[in-house]
Amino acid sequence: MLDRKLCFKALVGSHNYNLQTEESDKDYKIFFYPNFDDLYQGGQYTKAMVSDDEDVEFHDIRKLPNLLYKSNVNFMEVLFSEEYEVYDEELFSKLFSLREEISKINLPYFYDACFGMFLRKMKEYHRDKEKDLTRKTYKHAMSAYRILDFLERYRYNSFSSFKRAIQYNFDDPARVLLLNIRKGIYNFIEIEEMIEEKEQKIKMLKDAYKSMEVNVALKEKIELIVKESVKKALGL
Repeated sequence: MLDRKLCFKALVGSHNYNLQTEESDKDYKIFFYPNFDDLYQGGQYTKAMVSDDEDVEFHDIRKLPNLLYKSNVNFMEVLFSEEYEVYDEELFSKLFSLREEISKINLPYFYDACFGMFLRKMKEYHRDKEKDLTRKTYKHAMSAYRILDFLERYRYNSFSSFKRAIQYNFDDPARVLLLNIRKGIYNFIEIEEMIEEKEQKIKMLKDAYKSMEVNVALKEKIELIVKESVKKALGL
């Protein structure tokens, strides 16, 4: 990565949600500008690096507009991080100033994307439950419940604050519940009942998400911001 200019680095994952445990590593996403070879070959580079206390993913900044438009919550949260290292202040400030609008850019797809994540986590939950991998099973259960809870919290703040929906205060009862799931305080029957009840609530919110308009003009604006920043970074 030394031959590529960096854009910004954002803390993501459990530490960003205030749901970390003593076992939780810090997760980061770093966005970088492509070099000439990247442009010439047409690829969009991604790389993961793991150390003793950090997991870092590197992503080509050109990927970000489409990921945001497709409402990938794992990438949307980079605009709502508790910790940043900013290398290109101009690009970052433009994206940051639009973050609440961006979080609502495609709410119909956002609902489907989050619900799809929930279903994947439940599949992982049942898989590891069968393998008797207890610690992983509880982690998957917490993640599945958190995704549903996020959809509920975001809807009930009228889509006004992505950050308040995704992050938990220390005294939030929902935070206590999620961490208790992670710690194995509840048995599998209790967990599955809680998740089933939550799932039914979230299905009732589907129309609220699906009725929102998609902001194509904002997608084009983000694409232009990134395009101009790439050109500037490469001196074109």
